[in-house]
Amino acid sequence: MGQTNMDQITAASNDKRSKPDYGSFHQALINILPDEQIITDELSRFVQGTDASVYRLTPKLVALVNDEAEVAKLCKLASTYNTPITFRAAGTSLSGQAVTDSILVKLGNDGWRQNELTSNGNHITLGPALTGSQANQKLKPIQKKIGPDPASINSAMIGGIAANNSSGMC
Repeated sequence: MGQTNMDQITAASNDKRSKPDYGSFHQALINILPDEQIITDELSRFVQGTDASVYRLTPKLVALVNDEAEVAKLCKLASTYNTPITFRAAGTSLSGQAVTDSILVKLGNDGWRQNELTSNGNHITLGPALTGSQANQKLKPIQKKIGPDPASINSAMIGGIAANNSSGMC
């Protein structure tokens, strides 16, 4: 690689925008999410950032999102402030893919739980914050259950099951 190209790469890596701006991100986030959806205290961030894996990272902050509009606004902010985000549902992962030392975005408790089973039972729509066991309860009247059967089905959410291709013993 020529010196000019190396100089361009070095300049790009030293660009001020290449570093996350957590302070400005947090200040802007306050304008789009209510206080109760932004977790900043150290103990709560540690607890929210812990999963069943051996990895321990404490997020800079945790944002609880309740709908697609909040996710869209948060993603735009993350892009504006060059701030990495990691999405998570219940977060019982054994592999550590849902931990971060940046911004953790979790499904809030007030949304994402929509569900609909067609009258003939041939189709079900599940929101990502329903747990696998809740999905199975919805399907029980028609004597069906979802295919994935992770050991953590009582706490694993549909969003995480789908995102991580969880399977379990079945």
